[in-house]
Amino acid sequence: MSKTIFVKEIITVLMEPKICPNCNKEDRLEMGIIREERSDGKTILCSRCKALIVITNHNLSQVELSSRKDDVIMLKEPHLIRKIGY
Repeated sequence: MSKTIFVKEIITVLMEPKICPNCNKEDRLEMGIIREERSDGKTILCSRCKALIVITNHNLSQVELSSRKDDVIMLKEPHLIRKIGY
């Protein structure tokens, strides 16, 4: 059964964070649900604040997302793509 995944914000980082950079919580991080095709980066979805964290060294201006389980991905328009350096 497919589900709908909502993404409000896309955050690119170089190293894997221990907590969500947006809401500073760690309890609802889900790894590997969404795949980013352009950078082939590892992704983490925070289901608390609906932020998608892409671990890559590429500057993403556009994203190409796909789901691993045939889920529907809904992006908030206009969605924010920002880069965070730790």
